Amino acid sequence: MAVTRIIALATIMAISHVCGTIAAPQGRILEGENAAAGEFPWVASVRVDNAHVAVGSIISQYHILTSAQGVSELGSTPISSSRVSVRVGSINQFAGGQIVSASSILIHPSFGNFLHNIAIITLAEPLSFTDRIASIAWDTSELNETLADGINVLLAGWGLQLSGASPYRLQKTTLSVLSSHECEYKAGYGYESALCLNHGVNQGIGRGDEGAGVVFNHTLVGVASFFFGAGGTEFPDVSCRTAYYSDWILNNVDPALAYLK
Repeated sequence: MAVTRIIALATIMAISHVCGTIAAPQGRILEGENAAAGEFPWVASVRVDNAHVAVGSIISQYHILTSAQGVSELGSTPISSSRVSVRVGSINQFAGGQIVSASSILIHPSFGNFLHNIAIITLAEPLSFTDRIASIAWDTSELNETLADGINVLLAGWGLQLSGASPYRLQKTTLSVLSSHECEYKAGYGYESALCLNHGVNQGIGRGDEGAGVVFNHTLVGVASFFFGAGGTEFPDVSCRTAYYSDWILNNVDPALAYLK
């Protein structure tokens, strides 16, 4: 196992760009489909200096769950919250909906080496929920046996396309869960904290899709973290399993959400 992980990490390091203190893999939702207005009301465009850097999921009126690498200055130290905002309520990353500023950013303290790539953005003002702006519940079960090998999950994001262009419209795709055992065998990432996703060639997540919510049965079960190579390779995409981080999330969001535990 250790040898496999070392090989996998070495492969990523050799072909990734630098973000903060670690190399950040690139990717895109490949061969996706246009999402309809209101189809994913919990999805947010996370923006730094008003440019899209990651996808986020609304988990309360004040909180967005996203990837750490998009808002990291150095390791678990976030960039200034004054530079960060989110666009909600729109499938167009460039227009519509509402822009809300961040008041603070919390990155998981163990973020690094592609693991624990998860962060919470606290908003400066509460969101007003509508049919196009809504929160999504996240998985809190320690062992979710329903997420068996081959189960289909949904993702949506604005990652780069095959052409290298950034889509204005939210793209959606369906991937399938890969068991920890199979993920360890294929990519060396059979960690308890990871939820691996299988896909066909030229499919999967990409640059700009980091932080995208992995959704099963109307529940957030993962946060997209990284993929191998230029995306769409034979290797699975890797996300953070929300159940693994449930206590950390609950300890850092509104006490009113305690009922989810």
